[in-house]
Amino acid sequence: MLNTENKNRLIYALGLAIESKFDASDWTKLAYEIDAVDEIEGHNRLLRSLNWGDPDYTQNIIDVLKEIGRIPRKLEKIAEFINLEEWLQRRRHDLYEELYMDNEPSHLLEDNPLDTEEFDLSKQLRRIYDSLEADPELAIGTTKEMVETVLKTILQEEVDEDLDSLDLPELIKAVNKNIKLIPDDVENAHKAHQTVKRTLSNLGQIVIGIAELRNSYGTGHGKIKNESGLKPYHARLAVNAGVTLAKFLIEIYQDPDNK
Repeated sequence: MLNTENKNRLIYALGLAIESKFDASDWTKLAYEIDAVDEIEGHNRLLRSLNWGDPDYTQNIIDVLKEIGRIPRKLEKIAEFINLEEWLQRRRHDLYEELYMDNEPSHLLEDNPLDTEEFDLSKQLRRIYDSLEADPELAIGTTKEMVETVLKTILQEEVDEDLDSLDLPELIKAVNKNIKLIPDDVENAHKAHQTVKRTLSNLGQIVIGIAELRNSYGTGHGKIKNESGLKPYHARLAVNAGVTLAKFLIEIYQDPDNK
C-alpha cells in the first residue's frame, strides 16, 4: 500500500521516475488519464524544457506535481499510471521501503487473535488509511465501526448481555468493568489498575468524540459521502486515536498474564 502521508517525498519519488521514463507523449497521456490537462499542458516550460534538454526540467516536473497534488488522490493515480512501485524497487530501494513498506497498518496488529472470517481487522485498517486523504468522512466512520467491533469481540467472552444493544460509551464502560487491565502480580496492582482504567477512559472519550464527528459529518446512519469541510488532518486525529485504543485493547487481550 502506498504511503501518502509525506506528500513531498511522494512527489520527489514520482519526479525521479517521470524524469527517467517520460517523453512528451507520456505527459499527454497522463494529462488526460488523470484529468490534469490544465496543469500539464498549461505549464509554459514543462514540455519545452523536456524537448530541449534544459536544466530546469527537473524543477518543472516538481512544480507540476505540486499543482496536481492539490488533489492528493491524483498523485496516487500517477503512481499507478507509471508503475512507481516497480520502478522504485529496481532503482531506489530506499524510497520503495519508505513509501511502500513503512506503513503503520502493515505491522500494527500482526497475528491478531481477534481476526475472524467475519471481522478482518487488517482489511479494516487498510480501508481506513486508504481513505484518509480522499474521503475523510469514510475514514472517520470506519474508525468508529472498527473500535466498536474490537470492543464487542473482546467483551463477548466476558459478558452475557446483548452487546449489539450497547453504544460506544457503554461498551467502553463494560470493558473497564469486566476486563483485567493489569496483571495481579504487579506491585500495587489495585492502584495501577485504577491508573490504567483512567487512561482507558480518557482514550474512550476521544473515541466518543469520533462518534460525534461521524454522526455529524461521517458516512454512518444512511448518509452518503458529503462535502462536510473536514480535512484529512481532522480525520487523521480521529483515526490515530481510534487505532491507539484498538491496539491497547488487543494487547491487553493477547497478554497471557491478564487471563
